[in-house]
Amino acid sequence: MGNNIVDSLQGLSDYSFCKFDMADWIKREYGKGAIDRAGEYLKNWWVSSEDTDSHEEWSKQFGILENWRTSHDFPLTSVQRALRNRAQKIEKHVIVARRLKRFPSIMNKLARESAMKLSQMQDLGGCRAILSNVNAVQLLFEMYGGEAPLLPSEGSRKCDDYIKNPKTDGYRGIHIVERYHSHSELFVPWDRQRIEIQLRTQLQHSFATAVETVTTFTRAPLKFGAGPAEWRRFFSLMGSALATREQTPLVPNTPTSNAELIRELRDASNSLKVHQRLRGWADALKTLRSQHMKDSQLLLLVLDMSQNTVKAQGFKERTDAMQAIAEIEKSKNSNLDAVLVWVSSFRRLRAAYPNYYADTGKFLVTLDAALAGKQ
Repeated sequence: MGNNIVDSLQGLSDYSFCKFDMADWIKREYGKGAIDRAGEYLKNWWVSSEDTDSHEEWSKQFGILENWRTSHDFPLTSVQRALRNRAQKIEKHVIVARRLKRFPSIMNKLARESAMKLSQMQDLGGCRAILSNVNAVQLLFEMYGGEAPLLPSEGSRKCDDYIKNPKTDGYRGIHIVERYHSHSELFVPWDRQRIEIQLRTQLQHSFATAVETVTTFTRAPLKFGAGPAEWRRFFSLMGSALATREQTPLVPNTPTSNAELIRELRDASNSLKVHQRLRGWADALKTLRSQHMKDSQLLLLVLDMSQNTVKAQGFKERTDAMQAIAEIEKSKNSNLDAVLVWVSSFRRLRAAYPNYYADTGKFLVTLDAALAGKQ
C-alpha cells in the first residue's frame, strides 16, 4: 500500500463528506507571516500577568489563530477516514478518535517551546487508532510506510516510534505526522497542511489516560517532563512494566531486573497511594452531577482514602476554595486527599476520554498484575 494518507479514498466521488457544501469547511485566510505573528502576540499575552491593552487587536490576532486552527478540520476528517479504513482491515472493532488542538493547549505549547512557530505546529489536527496489541499497531504502521524513507514524489512524513524507543517519562506509542495532499483542485486550499496520527495499543492508551488523570488532578504537566518527581518516576517504572508485558524495549533509566522493577514500582505505588487516588478520581468523574459544577469555576474534591468516598464542592472564587483546602490540611488527616480542579479541565477530561472509567480500571488491573509478577 502506498504512503499517501488519503490513498485509501478511491477518487473524488468516494468522499462521503463531498455531499456537504464545500463552503462549510473553513479555509486558511492568512499567510504564514500573519499566522506566526498572531501566535507570538497571543503567546506573549498568555504568559503575561497583565491584560492586553487593546481588545480590538487581541480579537484580530485570535481570529487569525482560530482560522488557522479550524482550517485543519477538513484534512483531519480525510485523514481520520483513511485511518479508520486501514485500521479496520486489521481489527474490526478498532477505536478511532480525532480532535482539533484547543486554544489553551496551543498557547502552552508555544510558551513551552520558545522556538516553535504557530505555522509549524504539527498537531493542530490529530487523530488516533487504539488497537489490541503491538503486532496490530506495527501492521498499521507499515501501511503508512513504517520507517521506510519516502521518495521525493511522495511528500513528507515524520515518524516517532516511541514503542521501539520509549520516552523517559514512560510514554509509548507511534506518532506519524503527514501532510495532506489534495486529489482535486476542489481540495487545494488545504493542500500540505500537517495532521498528526497516533497509533497505540489498549495498554499504552490506558497509560496515557492515567497520565492525563494525574495531570488534571495535580495540575502538573507530567507528560511534558514536569510535575512531582515521585509521579514521574512511577510512570517511568510503569512504562517499563507495560513494555515487559508487551515484550518491547524498556523505558530508559529503569531497572533491567524484573525483580528490582517490581520492588521499586510497588514502593512508588504504595507511597503515592495510586490505587486509592485513581479509583477515587475515576468515581468522581463517573458520578459527579452537573449541579456540582453549575456556576462554579473550581471544584474541590476531597477523597477519603480510608472510606473510599469522594465529596465535591463548587466554588466561584479561588480564594474561597483555597481557604476550604487550608481547613482540611490543618486537620493533618493523612487519609484525606484534597485537590482543586478547574471545571473546564474536568469536563474536558471526561469528554476527551469517553471510555475513561474502563481505561483507568484497565490501568489498575495491569498495575496489579505487574506487582504480582504476572506477564
